[in-house]
Amino acid sequence: MPPLTICITGSTDGIGLAAAKRFAAAGHRVIVHGRSASRIKAASAEIARAAGVEPVGALKADFTDLDAVCSMGRELVERYPGLDLLVNNAAVYMPTRTLTPEGYETSFCVNYLAPVLLTGVVKPALIANSGSVLNVSSVDHHSAVFDPANMQGERDYSGYDAYARSKLFNIMFTLDSASDVRSNSLDPGVIATKLLHAGWSLAGDDASVGGEEVFGTVMEIARNGWNGEYFENLRPARCSPVAGDAAARRELTELTGEMLRRFIF
Repeated sequence: MPPLTICITGSTDGIGLAAAKRFAAAGHRVIVHGRSASRIKAASAEIARAAGVEPVGALKADFTDLDAVCSMGRELVERYPGLDLLVNNAAVYMPTRTLTPEGYETSFCVNYLAPVLLTGVVKPALIANSGSVLNVSSVDHHSAVFDPANMQGERDYSGYDAYARSKLFNIMFTLDSASDVRSNSLDPGVIATKLLHAGWSLAGDDASVGGEEVFGTVMEIARNGWNGEYFENLRPARCSPVAGDAAARRELTELTGEMLRRFIF
């Protein structure tokens, strides 16, 4: 496989950083993303030490700020027109219901709405480059339901439910996007990240395991031409029947479109 130009969101720690190291070590051109300039600098240095090559670039955006996400997408395609792969990895787990400045529930915004917006902005470049999108979801999506009246925990809220919903929405988005640009999703496993420790009393595998899962899934997709699939353990797996409900996906797309109406992709 020729070297890819890859942007991995949330790549200053955890699975994103581990994946960035793995791709860089394999000779791919990695673009780091984070919300803090100091953490981006530290992560870039760590990637250079681990892989022997520096990232080709870095972008800063707070995913609770949709205007910043849109600006990041535009900067991404302007600075790196050869973008081949967008890995939507950035995510949070919020034990209590917290709203962004625009009034969106934070896990919904960071884990779902921001990736949809970012993908929309960079999609023309990916299509032109025969590129693809990989959305990092979770096996926890199986426990989520699609309820338009409680999409953001408006009626009742738990951190786990909010996280699981956002991961379900990631897969629903993946399935709908696959008709425009190659799009797949995956569960990276139970990985010892700050997100895991915020929501679960589990040890988890080292972040390098999650990074290898992302890397290996990308390689499997490239070898087999997979599109519109949900992966577990490097293989297509069955996702929730809710994600497979075309009517629910249409409703989610319509509601999301209303939220992002002011942005022109």
